Amino acid sequence: MSPASVVLMLLIVAAAITLPKGEAQLTCLEVVGGYFMACLYFLSSGGPLPAECCSGLRSLAEVAQAAIDRRSACNCLKMLVQGAAEEVLRRAGLLPETCQISDLPFVISPSTDCSM
Repeated sequence: MSPASVVLMLLIVAAAITLPKGEAQLTCLEVVGGYFMACLYFLSSGGPLPAECCSGLRSLAEVAQAAIDRRSACNCLKMLVQGAAEEVLRRAGLLPETCQISDLPFVISPSTDCSM
């Protein structure tokens, strides 16, 4: 295991252990580096939408049932697309519809209100 992998694993464990009760269980690392990872290349380059992107978004919608987790996921994806080019924002906004996900409770956009 590389030193970078060890550090990343330690950070994940530390974050999981130190989450105060009532705080979001979903971290940005899980949202972007896990559920949304397969969508990143599509957003930046276009082309065919990977099936893994849609399955990751479906899984994210399933695990983000608590309001605090929905806000956390929303804020993470909002930060991810902050300052992105118009074409990237267009692709991001179309993901739920393209993946046929009706229960993602927010639009992936830098202007989304995540206070749901």
